[in-house]
Amino acid sequence: MFTRQPLAILIFSLSMCLSPLSFAQDHAIPAVQDIILPLNTTIEFDEDRDEIIMAVEQGLIKPFSALYQTVNQDLYGRIIKVELEEDDDEWTYELKLIYENQIIKVEYNASSLQMLELKGRHLQKVIK
Repeated sequence: MFTRQPLAILIFSLSMCLSPLSFAQDHAIPAVQDIILPLNTTIEFDEDRDEIIMAVEQGLIKPFSALYQTVNQDLYGRIIKVELEEDDDEWTYELKLIYENQIIKVEYNASSLQMLELKGRHLQKVIK
């Protein structure tokens, strides 16, 4: 279901035109880079690196590997984009998945990994 690209770093980019490997080597966040990313997956962080590292160390954010495992248990599809955002001290992972040529948007609470929102067409096919 999910394919893996041999990159052992978290990739975040604001543009799909950037070379993920060279960009990630300069911008990786070690506190959350704990999994090999699926091919063509982008990671975006709306907050600064120090704030994210501190939130991970305080247990406010689960690492990407835990999110990946949760998504794999909950939904069919391949993750193509992940955004980590903080708003009013609430951290959320916002994801885009592709399944049967449909884009599915899903939001998870970053500390509990509880699914908060699921948007898209034919959602009954996506839910395991």
